[in-house]
Order: sequence, then structure tokens, then C-alpha cells
Amino acid sequence: MSLFSNRRTVILSGIAALAAMAIPALAGQPYTGAPRTYLYNPDTEVCFKDTSQYKKDGPYTIGFSNAGLGDSWRVVMLHSLQTAAAKNKDKIKKLIITDAGHDDAKQVADIQDLVSRGVDLLIVSANTQQALDPAVSQAMDAGIPVVMMDRRVASDNFVTFVTASDAMMGRLFAQWIAEKLNGKGNVIMLAGQAGSSPSENREKPAREVFAQYPGIKVLETVYSDWSPVKGKQVMQAMISKYGKDINAVWSAHGLQTPGSIEAFIEAGYKDGEIPPHTTADVNGPLQLGIQHKVPMLEVGYPPAMGGISVDVALQVLAGAPVPCIYTINSQIAVSEGDNTPSITTDLRLTDLVVPKGAADMLITGGMGQDYDPKTYTVDYPQ
Repeated sequence: MSLFSNRRTVILSGIAALAAMAIPALAGQPYTGAPRTYLYNPDTEVCFKDTSQYKKDGPYTIGFSNAGLGDSWRVVMLHSLQTAAAKNKDKIKKLIITDAGHDDAKQVADIQDLVSRGVDLLIVSANTQQALDPAVSQAMDAGIPVVMMDRRVASDNFVTFVTASDAMMGRLFAQWIAEKLNGKGNVIMLAGQAGSSPSENREKPAREVFAQYPGIKVLETVYSDWSPVKGKQVMQAMISKYGKDINAVWSAHGLQTPGSIEAFIEAGYKDGEIPPHTTADVNGPLQLGIQHKVPMLEVGYPPAMGGISVDVALQVLAGAPVPCIYTINSQIAVSEGDNTPSITTDLRLTDLVVPKGAADMLITGGMGQDYDPKTYTVDYPQ
């Protein structure tokens, strides 16, 4: 990808993301333009990192320290990364992949091991942002550039962060709910994993939006660990506790949303009675939302960022400037009739859903129609 393409995909924190919805996509067509968060960025300058100190001749050995493979999103993200490495065999001598199993201590040890093996660059998706910060900083201090992907560390001691906009997701989810409820109602925040940067970076902006509406009350924030099973369990507890007082569910991603909807169904809610939900990326929530007439907002967080992190890593090793935060675009869709004043798009859930597809299918994976995560293989350099 060219430097010009990089510049078109830059985002800085603090963007006024709500304005991003001012121009809708063409009816029924996924949005293919530059990231909205970039186009509506009010800043006159954007942050780039000088990577000339990391320039070296290839082919390279790249390490990928993965937080774990605990859900379908992370499986597709890994496959995207492996596919990109396979396409760059002329530049990559070896891609070493470690899996921490969502254990902070194991991931710290993985990073230390990759550093000792003399990798030219590290791609890291951190299990939790505080615990992994020292290990990432030590790698940077040793002269090994680190590209964060999906989950960052607490400090800015890395070269760049490949992501979709967590802040935009959190704000859009909350703004849509506030407007759907006409500024008055009770919300359950169904977050992801406590301490993980995607969840925290969506929760905080959402609370800031809700705080602007005195009539909106967040009853509780509960954590799903990005699991539909745990999402169902915690929502069953919330329904038992609050019942019909729950007016909406702010869900940090689509991974846990099916469990929440199932909890309402099993509690006796009929079609059209289930409160509004938010979701991202996963086919199952769209299927359930359409079937049971659940008002729903979809804001994508594409696992295709795994492959993009490889492209960005190669730019760093070529000494090209890279954005401080490299953000890919998100699709935004609503259920029929559920546009709000701030969240207006012509893309509908029916435009994105795969009606007969697997519930855990990632509709934003970018892996092609023939992709099956259960049988996927690729000959990447290892």
C-alpha cells in the first residue's frame, strides 16, 4: 500500500466521530470510501512516525505475539495476517506466531522469547494494555519496532497502532441508543473483556455520550469476555434483576450480542419486544435481529486488520513514514426504520447478513466467499 493510501487512512484520537454519518452510503451498497473518521477529522495536521531508524534490507523475520484465539473474530484476524505473509514471501523470510491463550504472563514470556530470537519487527495484539506495556517497551528500547494491532498497550511506546476506531464505535452505539430512546431510558452496557483496550476504548466514549442525556441511566456494566455463552449468562442475570426496566443493550461487539438476544427470548420476550441492541462484524446477531425484529445498529470492526498489520510492518522496515494510528474503515448499518438524526445510513442489516451462513461467520473478514475458517490453510513463510 502506498504512502498516499496511508495518509488517507489516518485517524487521531479525539475525532468528532459523530459527524461521520452526515453523508450516507449509496442505497444498499457498502461504504467503500476513505474512513469517515479521517474525512471529518477537524485537525489540520495528522501524526506520522519517522521510521528511518528501522530501515533495513530484507527478507525479514517478523514475530506476531497474539493475545489468544478465544473467539471467531481472532481466528479470522490470524488467517488474514497469515494470508498477507504468504503474499509477501519475497520480503518475509519467516513469520513466527505465538499464542498466549489470553494469559498476560504467557504473552510477556512470548514477547521476550521473540526478542531473544532476533526478530526484525514485532506485531503485538496485547491481552491487556497495562500488563503488556513493560514487555512492549523493552522491545522498543532494544531497537525492535513494534506494530500494535487490534489491542494496544497503555503507553505510546510503539511505532503505530493498526485498528478500527474503537472511539467511533463506542460513541455511535451510545448516540444511536440515546436517540432511539428519545433521551430517556435505562441501558445495560454489555462490555467485552475487562482491561482489554478495545473494550475500554469503546466504553469510555460511550459513557461520555450517555452523560450528555440526563434521562439516560446506565444500570450496570457487565463483562462477556467476548463470548456469546457468557454474554447470555450475564444478561440472564440482568433480566432477572431489572426485567422490563431494561430499555436498551449497548454491546461492545457482536460476539456477545447473540447471547444477549437469546437471554431475552428465553425470558419470554416476543418478536418486536426485545430492546435495541448494538453489534459488530458477526453474522449471527444480524440473523437474530432480523428474525426477532430487534432494533439494531451494526458498526464494523474488521478482522482484516490482521493482514493490514503485515503491510504496515513492511513499510516500517522499508523506513517509510507511517501514521501514529492506522485506522481501517468500518461499515455502518441499521435495521429497517431505525435511522436516527445522528446515525443516518442507507445500508441495512439485510444488505450485510448472510441468511444461510454460519452464525459465527465474520461478515467483515475480507477473506473471500470461499473462505471457511474450519478448513483454511495457507503456505506462509515459517
